[in-house]
Amino acid sequence: MQAKSFLGEMREHVRHFYATTMHGEVSDANIRGYLRAASQIEDVWQQIDDKLAALISQGTAPWEAYTQLRYPLAFVRAARACQVFVKELLAADAAADPQTAGYLPRVTYDQADALCHQIQPGLEHAVAALNDSNYVPDVALPLVLGPRVEAEGAPCPVAHLQGMVAAAREIREWAAGLIAQYELAVKHVDRPVPAEVTSHIALLQSRLAQADSQLRFGVDLVGQISQGEATPQLHEEAETSLWEAMQNFFLINQAVAMPELLQANRNRVPGGRVGVAPRAYRDRRIQPDDLWRVAAPSARSEIRGTKFGRDEMQEMCGKMGGVLSAGAQQYLDEVDAAVARGDAYIIAAMANCPFEPLYRARRPLNLAGAQVPANYEFHWNFHRGHIESTQRFGRVNDWQECEE
Repeated sequence: MQAKSFLGEMREHVRHFYATTMHGEVSDANIRGYLRAASQIEDVWQQIDDKLAALISQGTAPWEAYTQLRYPLAFVRAARACQVFVKELLAADAAADPQTAGYLPRVTYDQADALCHQIQPGLEHAVAALNDSNYVPDVALPLVLGPRVEAEGAPCPVAHLQGMVAAAREIREWAAGLIAQYELAVKHVDRPVPAEVTSHIALLQSRLAQADSQLRFGVDLVGQISQGEATPQLHEEAETSLWEAMQNFFLINQAVAMPELLQANRNRVPGGRVGVAPRAYRDRRIQPDDLWRVAAPSARSEIRGTKFGRDEMQEMCGKMGGVLSAGAQQYLDEVDAAVARGDAYIIAAMANCPFEPLYRARRPLNLAGAQVPANYEFHWNFHRGHIESTQRFGRVNDWQECEE
């Protein structure tokens, strides 16, 4: 057994100091742990593809086979997109400054962490749908990419944008490949192709062209930013354009097997929740650990697993009576959709348990029946069970105990 050299230890200390003290970055150890835990995505995807191929080889029309596997396809592709997005953020940051490899700027960490927490639910839904012919999802479709996390007070690093570009390009290739695969399968059937199937393929191609335009616009702006020739406004426009392109690719990946999702997306009400049908919310039982899913990414990274964090979530769950209200669930779904659309973004975390995200609205929003004006900050107050909004909440320097 070999011991770690003193020189290697010193180099690690220097790198840690350079990244954390001089650049204010945080370790990416949690993020890499989540990515390792998501290694089964490829296996699940292969199982779905094998089942799809088997159905078509047995004489099932391609559009019918895709319909049978629409839910596992949608969920596994969503999980894979989040995984790739995170990997590209880490790769771009490491390439930009090898001296900080293993550490991330706070906004990049928070974005990666938020996406990592979408991977496991997506996988669980995909596996459940694959193994249950009567499966009915309990989440609204189409799924939206997010939540989107933005830096407060300053543009995100250029490496963050470059990671978004790389992720968008890879997710785009899936979208184009899935359309081509579906179109090829349709062309090889020995029966008349329904007009709605032909129309659906044309609509997929149209949406892909729209997303390609958004991607090119974002890439061009990032090129200008990389040369130090951009204002903060252009920086934000680049990020928004890349995000919108990825959201379209994300939608296409689901809509190949679910034509109704494109129509649902076209008919979406601004500020409302995306979905093929309204969801009936009802109170549900929770455990203290469930509350970490509603906590802000920064809270999860800093105090989850600590005695303080465990004690506070235990106390908070007791104050809530062990129940997550229907209103809170509706708010969480609708704010996720608003963030994914770019209508709102995370700016901080509330200091009091359960340390939920604090958002700012880019435009007027209707969330869980409450109106939030443009440019207002807002959050769901889990102690009082309603949305709170104001032009600006007060700020403190540390995490605090549950409110009385």
